[in-house]
Amino acid sequence: MWIRPCDSVTGTRCTRWTPPSNFSRAYGVRPGSGVRPAFTATVTLSYLFRPPTTVQYPDRIDRPIVDTLPERYRGFLEVDLATCTACKACERDCPIGCIVIDLEKVGDVRAMTRFDIDMGKCMYCNICVESCPIPNQAPGDAEPTKCIRMTREFEAATDDFSTLTFRFIRPGDAVIPFKPKKGVIEPTPERGGIAREVRTRAKEYNALAARWAEARLYGDDEQAVNNEAVIVAREAELAPMVKAAGEDPQKLEDLLFAQALAQTDCGACGYDTCRGYAKAIVRGDETDFDKCEPGGPRAERDLKLIAKLRVAGR
Repeated sequence: MWIRPCDSVTGTRCTRWTPPSNFSRAYGVRPGSGVRPAFTATVTLSYLFRPPTTVQYPDRIDRPIVDTLPERYRGFLEVDLATCTACKACERDCPIGCIVIDLEKVGDVRAMTRFDIDMGKCMYCNICVESCPIPNQAPGDAEPTKCIRMTREFEAATDDFSTLTFRFIRPGDAVIPFKPKKGVIEPTPERGGIAREVRTRAKEYNALAARWAEARLYGDDEQAVNNEAVIVAREAELAPMVKAAGEDPQKLEDLLFAQALAQTDCGACGYDTCRGYAKAIVRGDETDFDKCEPGGPRAERDLKLIAKLRVAGR
């Protein structure tokens, strides 16, 4: 017997309910008799003789998933440095500060020495692409793109978060900014190729840097690092470097970055990058020398020694 439930709120009475005429055929259920076991078993067994509904990803598909995604898909960011003017519009407009660009004077010209994008922080809003003033045309794309652009690359699964920081300029290298021609849409490599290359490098080099910093953090004994003889020896080692840097802010920043900080850009100090922390110390905006967690007691000791040597040399 099929009964409509009572409604205790409205006071509706319990009444009989007559199922529709196609109920048995649609649901495999005969009113008053429950589910038909034979019908259920038939449906289940039929899938033994059908092609599989699911496929093994990614090695058993006829066409790579990346090639099936639309052109405007928002995957990893990539930058074509060959057409980048170093205007820093993308860095300024990024709402969460995941793009970092450094400009330094190399010889007689200003050049980019750093262009990093932290894809672990990126929220894929596309604002950086919209703010970029340099149009590019990638082969196979129907629409023009920019020198910074979203790609169809999306595989970000990792057990090491540091590998999600894409470094488009290797440490020590410098890239001269591009000078655009008015009204010209510059050609650029196929979308996604640069992102794949940088992602591969990040998996290899970033993980090594992170493990090195972790070893320093957990391998340093605070008493051993701050042993009087060790401090005297380290002070003698840093003294000529501090003297050579003088009062040049850029040289002092480079000294702190290279000799004291862990160079992992982990953000634990409250700054987006290690250089940001170093710059704040040089300007005098930051006086706490114990904020570099990956560097541990060694970083704190070296920062204090450099500050001491700067004061003594004035």
